[in-house]
Amino acid sequence: MSTHLTPLAVCERLIAPLKDLGRALGCAHPKAAYRWRRESAWRAAGDMPPHVNRRALEVARAEGRPLVARHLICGAEERELAALERALASGVDPAELRRLVAEDPSALIAAYMDEPLLAAEAAE
Repeated sequence: MSTHLTPLAVCERLIAPLKDLGRALGCAHPKAAYRWRRESAWRAAGDMPPHVNRRALEVARAEGRPLVARHLICGAEERELAALERALASGVDPAELRRLVAEDPSALIAAYMDEPLLAAEAAE
């Protein structure tokens, strides 16, 4: 069973925790990100305003994080984000990860979420 994450949840994992996300993305109000959890008249709950999405891509690229536009439009599966985090921790270049995610997220998951590796981590 997979868990789908909203664009906001993806940014919380790849850029900053919710309490810091608004500031990290240049919002004047420190708690701006909390509002994005609720739907508004023009966007669904978990979606972010367009100007914030553009800023998120800029910040992610500047900080070497593998966030791609699809994450901000559709969100991502939990397994994809776990694979990204594992790949980053193992030293894979963020630009290479962005390329992998943009081309084929399932290949990324297959490469960094293999079952023997998960079993070894669970045993630790």
